[in-house]
Amino acid sequence: MAISPAKQFTIFLSLFVAALCAACSPGVIKALSDLNAIRNHMNQKYHDEVAVNLNNSKFLVVQFINSPLNKLGRAERYERAQDAAQFVVRNYEGIKSIERIWIGFVATETHFIFFHKTSGLDFFSFDKNGRSSDEGAEADDRKPVIKFNPARNETDISLTRVQLTGDMNDGIAMVPHYTVTGDSRQNGAAAPAYVYFDFASYSQKPRFLKSPDLEIYFDGRLVLQGHTQLLPSSASGSDETVAQFFKVRMPFKVFQWMAASRQVRIVLGASAYELTPDDIKALAAMSAQVSSSPPASDGRL
Repeated sequence: MAISPAKQFTIFLSLFVAALCAACSPGVIKALSDLNAIRNHMNQKYHDEVAVNLNNSKFLVVQFINSPLNKLGRAERYERAQDAAQFVVRNYEGIKSIERIWIGFVATETHFIFFHKTSGLDFFSFDKNGRSSDEGAEADDRKPVIKFNPARNETDISLTRVQLTGDMNDGIAMVPHYTVTGDSRQNGAAAPAYVYFDFASYSQKPRFLKSPDLEIYFDGRLVLQGHTQLLPSSASGSDETVAQFFKVRMPFKVFQWMAASRQVRIVLGASAYELTPDDIKALAAMSAQVSSSPPASDGRL
């Protein structure tokens, strides 16, 4: 019986990882072993080809490749993504170090043996507890997602995604989020010192060759300027799609100013991205989830 190209690649990858581990440190060996284990578990559970990658020990990227769900609707893919995120939380050994889980669906084609074409259909974002930034498959990406955790007495507040450019196949997305003490749904909560912004770039070639400088303008005025930290990139489950991540923080008082602005421009390296009025309204809705002033911050990104 002939072995499919996908199966051949899986066998090759397993042998390559095994050979690589012989020269790796114990920590790296453990990380690779954990990734291989969760990939195998997911292959068995979903009977799909699954790729799993870890970026900077913080961002776990899971992709279903050429899944039958690609021919169905976004609602069906969202339901699978929810289940997969919960499965990862329960079964991935390194989950404690994870900050965000991305579940994606891609379609790949091979032409003339060596030419590969990859298309991304959907990506869904989850926190380390498997809680979705999407309340539903057709949810408004700009609607604040409020999740209260009684065990920790904390509320996580985020937006699903602000798409700065392109889409989740070739583009840059921004996920703002912060955590407060108590249940902000009841009587509000004290503001945190910082809001965090996770940036995710997906492209056929690395969009950033080094950590990009960041500038943020409010109504034409330069308010924040600094350096980002580009996390190590890796292939996101195909020969053509590269995922890159970086994270910055913003003092909450500055975030409130941002949410009250008429125009917001974000400059990453040599490219500038304008937030839409709806994007800014979403940030304002996020900032309104607290009832008191934030504590002092050190002013750094």
